[in-house]
Amino acid sequence: MKRFLMLGVVAALVAVGFMTTPATAEEVSRVSTCTMGSGSNSLTYDCNFNVKDYTLGSPITVTASWSCTGTCGLASFGMRGKGFTPDGVSGHMVSAKRSGDGVSMTFAFDALKETGSGGTGNAHFKMGVKMDDGAGNVTVKDCPIEIHLNQ
Repeated sequence: MKRFLMLGVVAALVAVGFMTTPATAEEVSRVSTCTMGSGSNSLTYDCNFNVKDYTLGSPITVTASWSCTGTCGLASFGMRGKGFTPDGVSGHMVSAKRSGDGVSMTFAFDALKETGSGGTGNAHFKMGVKMDDGAGNVTVKDCPIEIHLNQ
């Protein structure tokens, strides 16, 4: 009897855990890549993303990766311009994490512009990538990243 009771308690705790864990149903897809050049080298990176099935206020994680024909490395990362558009759209950064060939950013929309079918918003980021030109000169290329949400 004790064993059966203990099994019931464990099952109840597992069920409560599933019920209180928020669902992350948003779908993030890369739409396109962009290319920057420096001398004889080129940098191709993920620059445009779409988000679908978003719940306002929940975090979105997007990973922008790059490939480089020379030597490249992350120099900076942050919001670009107003950060969120159009007027009436707001949000905030949660975190950003650098990887060997890209950056993962987590952010959330706090408000969206209302449209006839839901809400829309854009997040604007900038990734500064150090890049050599093939002759030993290093420059930082500002690489814009656009994330579009349309509910």
